[in-house]
Amino acid sequence: MITNTTERDFDVIEITNEMPHNRMGGVGSVIEALTSGFAAIGVRALWYVTDHGYQPYEVDAILASRASVALGSEAELAHFRAPVVHVHSYNHGPGLLDATRGARSLFTIHSLLAYEEISNAVNLHGAVLDQERLIAACDEVVLVSEAERGYYRQLGYERLNPRVSVVANGIRLPPMQAPGPRRGMLGYCGRLVPRKHPEYVQKVLAEPGFERFEAMIAGKAFSAYARDLLIGHAIEERVRYLGWCGGPRLDAFFAAIDVLAQPSTYEPFGLSALEAAARGIPLVCTPVDGLVEVLGEHAFYCDDTSYPAFLDAMTRWREADPDAIAARCAGARARALEHFTDLAMARRYLERFRQIKGTAATTGDD
Repeated sequence: MITNTTERDFDVIEITNEMPHNRMGGVGSVIEALTSGFAAIGVRALWYVTDHGYQPYEVDAILASRASVALGSEAELAHFRAPVVHVHSYNHGPGLLDATRGARSLFTIHSLLAYEEISNAVNLHGAVLDQERLIAACDEVVLVSEAERGYYRQLGYERLNPRVSVVANGIRLPPMQAPGPRRGMLGYCGRLVPRKHPEYVQKVLAEPGFERFEAMIAGKAFSAYARDLLIGHAIEERVRYLGWCGGPRLDAFFAAIDVLAQPSTYEPFGLSALEAAARGIPLVCTPVDGLVEVLGEHAFYCDDTSYPAFLDAMTRWREADPDAIAARCAGARARALEHFTDLAMARRYLERFRQIKGTAATTGDD
């Protein structure tokens, strides 16, 4: 085990595979916001990283930039104590909770892997079973949107664990970007997986009316299909793949784009959409799941999840009056300020910790 703290007793142990460093998905962003939110309300958390893929130089960077971090095996959790353990991990062994000395356990599901399997057309059977085992083993399950609670019920997961609550994600709100002339830059931010349809953003560049636009794609992974689209539409010079973006890189990405496109078929929450909305950047997205809960009526919604519907929504954004765009952006940012800050999320989790410390895990939804 490697750690940068000599303390052994905490208010909560946060267990994760991913920290706010070279993150693959949204979990690292949530950990970053929880760090600032917990600090603001005085919650003493240990950030315990297990089953991770970080290289030694990345481990050094994490330990140097974050307080109270430990990286180790599941068994080495026994070196620390807290009344509550809060699990965020996708990858974990069957003994994850065995070393937590009887602490109450909260499991936040950032994405239901059974729906990831369906929406991405991949075989995640082993990972789905692992997630289901942890659902059954923990004291309470937290989902990140009401839409996810609906999917949880559809999957029959209430038979695994009926104690379920919803805690929306939050972010440390960035400054509002000053409005200005269009730069001719479309943006996409997120994992490059089938359910998010990053290829839609590339395809629109070949459409009438978008000849002068370029695209920036922020996210990990790359597909042969996306590569072939670049070549087939002769748009290689108009698309920039940035890889993982966080911190100043993410700020620079958002500062460079005119609009963020999120054409997902399944979106448990919508962190990238929240990041854009908080900065006053317009959104073109599908009317699905967490995206609607985050943005309300303040987005340019596609009629469905097809490419023609996405093109139509992008065209409506491109042709919209600047004042109408500004009004939607203001509404989306106000919604973020009211509901989706790091402090609001931290307070909601603190209430969940208090509840599971004082209540037996035997009844249904909170």
